[in-house]
Amino acid sequence: MGRALGGTLAAAVLLLAACGTEAFPTSASDTGTSSRSPKASPGTPTETPSSAASPSASAESPSATPAADGPPFPESTDPQTAEPTGEWDLQLVDVRAGDHDGFDRVVLELSGTATPGWGVAWSDEAVAEGTGDVVPLAGDHVLTISASGTAMPEPGSFEVPARLGPAGAVAEVQVNGWFEGYTQVFAGVEGDERPFRVFTLTDPPRLVVDIAD
Repeated sequence: MGRALGGTLAAAVLLLAACGTEAFPTSASDTGTSSRSPKASPGTPTETPSSAASPSASAESPSATPAADGPPFPESTDPQTAEPTGEWDLQLVDVRAGDHDGFDRVVLELSGTATPGWGVAWSDEAVAEGTGDVVPLAGDHVLTISASGTAMPEPGSFEVPARLGPAGAVAEVQVNGWFEGYTQVFAGVEGDERPFRVFTLTDPPRLVVDIAD
């Protein structure tokens, strides 16, 4: 796409049109590549494509751009929350985990029109929303990810429970399920608690959680 120029700049217009368009990113990309993981079966996923029609837990490809990929990491490890916007119509489509340069990433890909909210916090164990059951999970600490704005799962949405990983310091990810508008995911992390950042992407809606190395 270019700007229309007139008058004495007509020659410059022709030159720009011949050169084409230079694209600049306006938002971060989760740079994920999908792969199928069996339902409720621990282990590392294999390399096969996934789609919204056949959702799967997936491995994510590495990225070499940690700083420009999202907001700055906070200095603290305090919980982070945000409210969703729009109708609570989101469906979980895919979950990915990846080892990046400077951080490890967990991505929840969704379908729908809303922008997801979140509640993300460190804990010593994974406690399932609704039942209070402790979910066995590899790692020394658990980062509990709760995506809000999600609707009751429909046929064809992501099948839970599901496990994936490892990815860097993330020893294992457990996609636990949906409860009263919230979709819960646990990331078991090796070592100490560390800062994390949370943000959303669009087209399709995604909730991104990066855990600093």
